[in-house]
Amino acid sequence: LAVDRNYQPTCPRILYRTSGDNRVFPYLYLDPVDQKHVYVPLKNQIKRLPVSKCSTYQNVKDCLSAQDPFCVWCVSKPSCTFKGDCKDAEWLSISDDSKQKTVSHRVVKDSTGEIKLVIQTHVTMEQKVPTNFACQFSLSSGQLCGGHGTRPHYPQCTCILNNIFPADDVIVTIKMRLGNTYLTEEIKMINCSNVHGQPSFHLCQRCIGAGCGWRQNSCSWASDPVQNDSVCANIGQFGMNFSKPEISSITPSVVSFYGRNHAVLSGRNLRDVTRVRIQADMGCDPKESPVWNNIGTSLTFHIPDRQTKGVVKVCVLLTDGSCHGNFAIMYQSSPICTDIVPRSSWRRYLNLFLPEIYIHHFQ
Repeated sequence: LAVDRNYQPTCPRILYRTSGDNRVFPYLYLDPVDQKHVYVPLKNQIKRLPVSKCSTYQNVKDCLSAQDPFCVWCVSKPSCTFKGDCKDAEWLSISDDSKQKTVSHRVVKDSTGEIKLVIQTHVTMEQKVPTNFACQFSLSSGQLCGGHGTRPHYPQCTCILNNIFPADDVIVTIKMRLGNTYLTEEIKMINCSNVHGQPSFHLCQRCIGAGCGWRQNSCSWASDPVQNDSVCANIGQFGMNFSKPEISSITPSVVSFYGRNHAVLSGRNLRDVTRVRIQADMGCDPKESPVWNNIGTSLTFHIPDRQTKGVVKVCVLLTDGSCHGNFAIMYQSSPICTDIVPRSSWRRYLNLFLPEIYIHHFQ
């Protein structure tokens, strides 16, 4: 479990999985020599395990977005490695305040009516600032800026839209160069003046998340200084006529690692629910399932499979992306057959009597 400089935890990663439900003693020893391994005492053995698996991240984007403080992208190799293994000390990492995003964006309209797409990268290069920083903006139908833009100045680059904004939401591909490394990101660009709805916390979040600005309880073009979703804190969570969905039960609520198809969720005000979200603590590894047979008081969905045991949280999603309810589902080990008594019998007795089968559930 990694934490940032403000001790905010990130999602946990599994470094080693035992073959069964083996007891692990609660003492981990950091290797005093290389500080890249820990010693884990199990019931009948001691395992020496790496504190990270940087090599599993195959490209620069996965490496930088992994929320792993041990891993950096080594420019000279190029590969994801421990910092100490990057011999030339030239590596890429991502700033702590970026929420693990390699880029963020704003759609700005100035007093002259000129619309700009401003991109900022949160990727940093150790020991030096990239001198050949560059950006390229493109759509599926061609170039976005048409050659119009400002000179890139790390960490920002700007695309001038010349008052011409696409009628619909579009996906913009941004290709950035930092030194000898290229990064490619996709963002969804929307027309900020077309974001309408009753002022609410979730509408404000959608507006800010799209790179727009929130002023006077409505969405508009972004401006300086940069806004974040903290401006949404004082807005009511829901509209006056909104009935919040509620979850009263899920059947079944205890499942194996394999999940369960055709689970039934019951509650109130479920008519507008489009999906069901299942996620572990801290919002890690969320999975979403579509719904059907929605009659307003109950609906059907699939409970997905999962690699680990434990309790996960369930909420229901509306079209605006808000998630409501807080119900729990328990994942447990699959039943294992440990013995059958009797192991053999006469044919006629075997046909008449069902043998006793001993099933053990690992809790």
